[in-house]
Amino acid sequence: MLLKLQNIGKIYDSNNILTIGVRNVSLQFDLNEFVIIEGESGAGKSTLLNIIGANDTYEEGELYFNGAETSHYSASEWERYRERNISTVFQDFNIIESLTVLENVELALFRIDDVKERKRVARELLAKVGLTAQTKQRGSELSGGEKQRTVIARALAKNSPIILADEPTGNLDVKNSEEIAKLLKDVSKDKLVVVVTHNAAFFTPYATRRVKLYDGKVSEDTTIEKPAPAAAGAGEREAPADKKRDLKNAARLGILNYKSRPRFTAMVSFALLICAVTLFIVLDVFGQSLIKPLKTTLDKVGIAGKVIVSNAGGTIAEGALNEISSAAGAGYTLADRELSEFEIAVPKTGGMLRAYTVTCVYAPYRYAPEASEAVLVMPVSASRDEAALKSVFLNAGVGVESVKTEKSLTADGVYLYLGYDALTDNGIKIRAINSAMRLGEDDATVYTFEIGEGLEAGQVNLINSNYWDVKNKAVVFGVNADKAYSVRDNNGTSDKTGGVVVQMNAEDYAAVFTAGARPVNQSCLYFPSDAEARAAIEKLPDGYIGMLSASKIYVSGAGDAFTANVLWYLAMIAGCICFAVLINVIFIRSIRIYNTDFAVYRTLGISRKISARSLYMQMALVFLPTLVLLPVVSLIAAVIPGSAMAFIGGGSYVFIELALLFIIEFVAFGFNKSIRGQSVRKVLRRGLK
Repeated sequence: MLLKLQNIGKIYDSNNILTIGVRNVSLQFDLNEFVIIEGESGAGKSTLLNIIGANDTYEEGELYFNGAETSHYSASEWERYRERNISTVFQDFNIIESLTVLENVELALFRIDDVKERKRVARELLAKVGLTAQTKQRGSELSGGEKQRTVIARALAKNSPIILADEPTGNLDVKNSEEIAKLLKDVSKDKLVVVVTHNAAFFTPYATRRVKLYDGKVSEDTTIEKPAPAAAGAGEREAPADKKRDLKNAARLGILNYKSRPRFTAMVSFALLICAVTLFIVLDVFGQSLIKPLKTTLDKVGIAGKVIVSNAGGTIAEGALNEISSAAGAGYTLADRELSEFEIAVPKTGGMLRAYTVTCVYAPYRYAPEASEAVLVMPVSASRDEAALKSVFLNAGVGVESVKTEKSLTADGVYLYLGYDALTDNGIKIRAINSAMRLGEDDATVYTFEIGEGLEAGQVNLINSNYWDVKNKAVVFGVNADKAYSVRDNNGTSDKTGGVVVQMNAEDYAAVFTAGARPVNQSCLYFPSDAEARAAIEKLPDGYIGMLSASKIYVSGAGDAFTANVLWYLAMIAGCICFAVLINVIFIRSIRIYNTDFAVYRTLGISRKISARSLYMQMALVFLPTLVLLPVVSLIAAVIPGSAMAFIGGGSYVFIELALLFIIEFVAFGFNKSIRGQSVRKVLRRGLK
């Protein structure tokens, strides 16, 4: 005996109101039977069908399958029972309307690994039910009869020994009803077909047995025709899918769901992109001010192969650098470390987009311009200010006569690379561009310095000065803060520049701007790579020590910075969690379009675990476009004039993408959690789409 029900009872509890579904139902069913179950509305017909199909539980009695009790079954065992033994045809069709007819049937063929074979079997079954021409139509485009045929083909595809049909003709006209009844009879060989119906006229010509229910109990059980014996091996099923197959099926289902609802996919992908852009802006705008580095390089620009050399005595004597360089085998040298990297402030003037800080650097293995040349490396977003930035150095009279420009998407600032001769001859002059000046109680900026005629030692003229009545007043310049000068005249103007120009006599000018006029505390050696530089440090003469300019040292207050960073990262993670909850609240209603689909999957024997994994995979596919779109948005931001945003860094990119992946999978987790434990019967009855 295939199926035996002994004193089965089902009680529903709705808001503490108990309702009897069925009671004391005892029936036996076997293969090759075509059973009609009749009764008035509320008699318990659908309840009985749901118990047999494991879409609902029973509280009393025992259900035997192949002679074995089922009352002890766990949720996973009921899933296996449903997967291997039950095919269901619903009154409301429960076709997945976003999928094509072929895809609907393929859902019941996941046991077949080969995709081509799966499609071949599905097409054969559709041909059997007369739907060859509709294979590519979506479920939403079918008529009622076509939907019911699709569901029958899907039930056949599952190849279960038991086919349950709940009012299969309830929504069909007479012609379609007769065809469906005949079709069910045609597929009933070596199977048990149980049909619940209000109108038995369509099925009576094919039935072998009639069961009537009244008030939840069996009132009549009549044999119309003795069924033929089942063929040997009938009812036996293939072995259940293994873990590897389950993963494949989850991936297939996830891809199928991803493709089937393009509007939902586009909506969620767009929401993720907005989230990604928000995180990108937050990290770019606030990251540098809120996330403090625990370590910093000795130089702001860590030049590979650059060694900073110090003397234990405090200064490096003139001529000693050649001895050091020879001993270490350096390719290039620079006597004064302070000239190897320094910053020039460029205020916003005229039509400039913004103010800049230009870092002047000597990096001979990267750029080695001639004495009168320089290389300006700048962000693409600052392109409009290229001419203004170049003019700052070309008009200052500091020996720079031409500037080549290179633009970068990843540049986090503006850099001017200078050659050796430019720095040794004019480095101090270049460093003095836009330097500070203090006149009495006022602070100002000096654009540049030049030699003036007729000035005595200690006197200066101020060109383009806005000060009134400052003659003979003392002025101190940041470039030479240990000496005060007296203003002889401040009425002069210049057409070459709008900035303040300071004129000195030749002797004072030479004292301030001639290299070698002041002691050097540190010098620089340059090598092709850090590895060679490290080896060279070991060869330095006694009394000298060297460190790579890219060496990391802890910043002042590193412990406080670490604590602040941890708090900031925790705040960002908390923000991502809150955002995930918000996205979950927003999209959980939208994602419930899959609620009915997942219930249908369970009736097809697709386990809850596979469905859950498929949603995680589907959400991962929804997430994938942001992997490309975020860099594209970052690229656009980097080239917008005046944006001051560099192309997204690797660390920020990884952090944002991981945050997005967490958010979208959190949505999937929330949905899977919300449907856990739901009754298939209740979900399908609500018909949520």
